[in-house]
Amino acid sequence: FKDGANACCGYGPYRGIFTCGGTKNITEYELCEKADDHVWWDAFHPTERIHEQFAKALWNGPPSSVGPYNVEDLFLNRESRLTKIADIVDGPDGNHFQ
Repeated sequence: FKDGANACCGYGPYRGIFTCGGTKNITEYELCEKADDHVWWDAFHPTERIHEQFAKALWNGPPSSVGPYNVEDLFLNRESRLTKIADIVDGPDGNHFQ
């Protein structure tokens, strides 16, 4: 992203006055040239590009970010391939480690 502070559409400092499209009886607003360069669409809503990154992270992000499982692991039933605490404590054959 080239701009994480200013909204793509709005008015005033950081284009943070929520007026995109003439809301709140304020007809003035500025529109950026390329929404994909911005984190924020307006004062409240992230852009489509940041939503896409959130979705990708939730789908197959590492456990350190979205753990203990990402959505892909849950949907594709991959949790059986993941190491569980019981496997470490009991061992893969079910016997307790000594």
